[in-house]
Amino acid sequence: MQIYQPKNGYCYNSDTLFLYDFALPFLKPNYHLLEVGAGCGILGLLCARDSKCKLTMIEKNPKMAELCAHNLRINQTQAHLICADFLKHDFSSLNTESKLAQEHSKKLSKVSFDTILSNPPFYHDGVIKSENSDIFTARYAENLPFLDFVCKVNALLKPQGELIFCYDAKAIFHLFNALNLYKIRPICLRFVYPKVDKSATLVLCRSKKNSKSQCKILPPLFTHQDLDFSQEVLEIYKRANTWSIKC
Repeated sequence: MQIYQPKNGYCYNSDTLFLYDFALPFLKPNYHLLEVGAGCGILGLLCARDSKCKLTMIEKNPKMAELCAHNLRINQTQAHLICADFLKHDFSSLNTESKLAQEHSKKLSKVSFDTILSNPPFYHDGVIKSENSDIFTARYAENLPFLDFVCKVNALLKPQGELIFCYDAKAIFHLFNALNLYKIRPICLRFVYPKVDKSATLVLCRSKKNSKSQCKILPPLFTHQDLDFSQEVLEIYKRANTWSIKC
């Protein structure tokens, strides 16, 4: 899959590929999937390619949305792309604009999604902030506060819909508090470690609205063995099969 990325802006990293690999088993053909913070589109493109889901994407940075639209075209992927702030956008407009929504019902009073997928900004206060406005918007949690994010997600998910995301592992108490407030229960977690003897840096989370299931903790993902990528990471990169072009 060919992906165009900005030379001087935010580029996707391994977190996005780990999230793609984690989310894929939980996606089904014809699921209506919303990706929040699409960036160049890599996460949604991979999931749509491998799961055949119906894809809606939202990205508030016009430059990144333009790149996303280009990547959708060159990879011949159909999606409804919205250039707007997720927290402020009125998704009811999909009722009249999107064939995806119309296929669910001819007269929808409310748009809802089977799954919402996101690699949201999670750099916390106190971290030195980038002077590049595009990178600042994509990385720092103040641009998409997690509690506000979950509140909007709750309004958009179907009654048994799922939120699948990744976040800073150190923020897990904050994550669980926000999810619990809106009764979106974590049902599957996987922690990502740089090495066996290091602390976890990332958590991959599958959560479900109104669920009563216990939480399953998957085996850890170690990204490196000595100085080399682990075998599992190499397999994830191979499965993604992306080719990035800076422009």
